[in-house]
Amino acid sequence: MSENRSTGPMRWDEHARGGAGGWVRASDAGTGPPGGPEPEPSPDPGNSRPTWPKKYLLLGVGGGLVVAAVILAVAHVVRPSASEAGHTAAPSSSGSPSRVVPGSTASEPEPSNPPTASAETQATAVDALLERSESDRQQVIDAVNAVEACASDDSVDTAGQSLDDAAVRREALITDLAALDVGAIPSGSLATARLRTGWQHSADADRAFADWADDARGCSPGSVPRTASYRKGVRSSELATGSKEDFLTLWKPIAADHGLPERDTAEL
Repeated sequence: MSENRSTGPMRWDEHARGGAGGWVRASDAGTGPPGGPEPEPSPDPGNSRPTWPKKYLLLGVGGGLVVAAVILAVAHVVRPSASEAGHTAAPSSSGSPSRVVPGSTASEPEPSNPPTASAETQATAVDALLERSESDRQQVIDAVNAVEACASDDSVDTAGQSLDDAAVRREALITDLAALDVGAIPSGSLATARLRTGWQHSADADRAFADWADDARGCSPGSVPRTASYRKGVRSSELATGSKEDFLTLWKPIAADHGLPERDTAEL
């Protein structure tokens, strides 16, 4: 009686079914192609799970490695580089103010105050303004005399313009005097305050006499009217003289200490 081939142990033959592999009876050993690999051992009858061939195990391990490599590559692309991360984490330069390290030279040293001019230098600057005032005084005297003479309408008009110009120059003297530093001169601030007052009265007198020249248009020699403008000019001149005398009382010892010329009210 022939052997029953429906029973018996099974084995996997990778050359069965035209090379596709399949389960065959253990009794069919040696039916594979000559020179082929050793037949796989029969599965353990007590274990219900089949034993997978080595080829499929290698394929599974290799596929897992490929998947892991792909995940690592994607993570590397998505994750920022160290330089990018450092750039992003760096604080903005326009954020909080920078911290100054003690002992550093980050802050500029405060400039020192310029040295104060000496008393002699300050007194000389005041005397230069007194010299300018003396030249204006003579022009004012000549203009007032021209109006008083009333030689012609043109001469009166010219005198009036000269008086206006003198007032402008007096006001310029006041501005320049206020800009001077006289802190090193004993009683320098008080003296220059008296001088400013005197020059302001002189400027008021100049403008009043200029208005008087306008009043005198059409006059005849020897018959110039004494209008309100004339009287205001005279009063302002008197006030100017009083303030200048107060100035000279304080100024004479200062001028003597620094070798500057003595002056009187007529020169101021």
